[in-house]
Amino acid sequence: MLIKDRDSHEGAVEQLRGLLSLNLSPRKKFLIERELKSLCPGEDGGKNASHLINFYCTDSPDWAVIHDLKIENNGFSTHIDHILIDRFLDIYVFESKNYTYSLKITADGEFLIFDGRHYQPVESPLEENETRIKVLKKVLRENKIFPRRMGIPRRPKIKSFVLLSHRSNVLRPPASICDTSSIVTADYLTEKMLRQAERIKRIYVSLKSLPKAFKPDTLKRVASKLASVNQPGSVDYHQVFAPQDACEDITSGGCTPPDAAAYCDYAI
Repeated sequence: MLIKDRDSHEGAVEQLRGLLSLNLSPRKKFLIERELKSLCPGEDGGKNASHLINFYCTDSPDWAVIHDLKIENNGFSTHIDHILIDRFLDIYVFESKNYTYSLKITADGEFLIFDGRHYQPVESPLEENETRIKVLKKVLRENKIFPRRMGIPRRPKIKSFVLLSHRSNVLRPPASICDTSSIVTADYLTEKMLRQAERIKRIYVSLKSLPKAFKPDTLKRVASKLASVNQPGSVDYHQVFAPQDACEDITSGGCTPPDAAAYCDYAI
């Protein structure tokens, strides 16, 4: 069931395309172009994460889907691309990377993106997801999102994944050195994870037992309550990417440093 669909990014796309006309360094232009690709997943042949998640889960009573959830706790804001909640009220948090660049993950867990000439270091999406999950846990607890069973608050399992384009080329270290199993392609999500969950459910149904599962109405109520804490907001990309002099030409009120985002998260 679809609880909250993807937000419109028309304003953000317009901002970013305007920034590309400025005199920026090659690295900043690369970051802006990558952000544009992340915000325009429709160009990925219909295999972007939002499309696939909606296709498999919108009509299912066993999954609740929330896209583009913006939450805040104690002044710290974060954005979660996709959330799936199952009948056990376990939560799957997905950071979606819709670019098609080559991604290299080193043995130390460093993330490098190929810009056509060089590998550029970027923030670890796994570490970013951990930060998002910390905020999410506080929001769940403080807003009493989950029901109680026998007087005990339900504490959901929260699993973190990074979704890449099906065209992404990922260079990984051996699993024994660095576990990157939570970095998957969007089509892997549907072909493996969701279908496997459906197979497990069919087994339980055949046994006439679905242990600890909640009713679809409860799932919908919980997911809707979580979606209701969404804090609509937007990123001022002029503050994120534009150099000081260029930003002053665009805005009359000056500009904060290039790396200081008005909203804490933007795609890497």
